[in-house]
Amino acid sequence: TDNFAGHLLFKTKVYQAKGPLLHRAIDVAVLLLVFASIIVAVRRIIRQHKVMGKQQDQNTTAAAAQAAATKEKEATYLVIGAGTAGLSFIDSLLTLDANATVILVDRNSQPGGHWTKSYPYVRLHQTSCNYGVNSLPLSNIRDKKGNERFSVNDLATGQEIKDYYKVVVEQFRECGRVHLYFNCEYSKDDSGNHFVTNIDTNEVTRVSCKKIVVVHSNVLVPSMRKGPPFPIDSSINSAPLNELPTHVASKQYKKYVVIGAGKHGSDAITYLLRNGVDQSAITWITSRDIWYFVRDGLWGGYKS
Repeated sequence: TDNFAGHLLFKTKVYQAKGPLLHRAIDVAVLLLVFASIIVAVRRIIRQHKVMGKQQDQNTTAAAAQAAATKEKEATYLVIGAGTAGLSFIDSLLTLDANATVILVDRNSQPGGHWTKSYPYVRLHQTSCNYGVNSLPLSNIRDKKGNERFSVNDLATGQEIKDYYKVVVEQFRECGRVHLYFNCEYSKDDSGNHFVTNIDTNEVTRVSCKKIVVVHSNVLVPSMRKGPPFPIDSSINSAPLNELPTHVASKQYKKYVVIGAGKHGSDAITYLLRNGVDQSAITWITSRDIWYFVRDGLWGGYKS
């Protein structure tokens, strides 16, 4: 900034002979430019300090995690996420690789991913025989040999799926090759060290692994949000689908507005109709035309 201001001041001497008004105008312009240059320099310095501060904070956090690590665990694979994808991966891995060991981490208190947050009347959107892990059938409809059979009406409930995945995880535990860390968060420092921190106790475990598999998607189902993802008037009562049974049972509301035509919205409409709410009391807001396949006729004359 000193060199920049000096250059401008030098230029003012050239115009001194053209009159005092011009001289004063140029002096003012010079001062403004010098002031602007100082502001730019100060902002640059502040940004540099902020960046350095963030780096120091990250290093401090990583160092604190490393210092707080009271346990160490080693495995072939570190799997982040105990939803359908993560559990299916582990199940196939244990079958295909007899020597593989796994550390499974999930922030929820139980396996199942988004199913642990779903509304109570949810059902599987496809037949049960096509869902779950390979080593354990989900469907209760079997042939004489114990194999699953296809049935268009075999749609597991949300609770059945959560109970199913608890059994799956217990099988993992019993095999001795999978270490489970539920209610835990995963983190990694700048040096590439992996840490698992218990959300309740803050106990930190340092993890060593050959491969890391991240399958969590940070999906947000309605019950995980603090209100709808758009502004609403304070006079409007809004609630996620999880609370719908309570509101319907209370008979406090005469009108319902369902926003969205996906599986959640369709399930809400179906639940209202099946629980005595007249169709004239329901307003359904959709963003586009809806096309449905009638499942009863889709499979022709197939008999399960």
